[in-house]
Amino acid sequence: MSGLTVAGLKTQLDTPEGVLRAVDGVDFEIRAGDCFALVGESGCGKSMTALSVMRLLPEVARIAAGEVRLDGQDLLALPESGMRAIRGGRIGMIFQEPGTSLNPVMRVGDQIVEAIETHTPLRGAVARARAIEWLHKVGIPEPERRIDDYPFRMSGGQKQRVMIAQALAAEPDFLIADEPTTALDVTIQKQILDLLRDLQREQGMGLLLITHDLAVVSGMAHRVALMY
Repeated sequence: MSGLTVAGLKTQLDTPEGVLRAVDGVDFEIRAGDCFALVGESGCGKSMTALSVMRLLPEVARIAAGEVRLDGQDLLALPESGMRAIRGGRIGMIFQEPGTSLNPVMRVGDQIVEAIETHTPLRGAVARARAIEWLHKVGIPEPERRIDDYPFRMSGGQKQRVMIAQALAAEPDFLIADEPTTALDVTIQKQILDLLRDLQREQGMGLLLITHDLAVVSGMAHRVALMY
């Protein structure tokens, strides 16, 4: 079956007080070109669902049951080496916290170039030129100069944009966007959402949009699920 399918997903956290059911029986399906919005209040398990799909759970968490399939392939059965090829390449992710998701000792441009060279045929100067192009697309001013900055020289909103550029530059088939515009002002927020919408239309990219902003949902989503 084509698309990204999650069935009966249960993720548990081992805490000193006992087992916490962070995700308890989640089902959804995203086809190419779809925008599926997962909506709910803070703490309901939206981000934990995304981390379960990407197999990026913290040490105290584990997937207790369920399936995650990409075009019929069982991602939970893959070895870590196989999952690394999927992560970033087939499925990209924009994380909620840009400050902790970017490598503080690498220039932002090198981090984007690394994603491009890992997951596309582009190399060297061509990959760098593509990274500059993506920084421009996400609204970073003077991208030719800012590409050599370290993350600490950027504001929270600029780091968020760099992370979005890094995720999109690998040209994934599916993108998980966890509160992708939280740190951005309204003008840049619209620019990023328009960019995501254009990419969906041009590349047929499937999008899992995690948010509690119903205005964003109304402008983006084809289908919506509410998580309690």
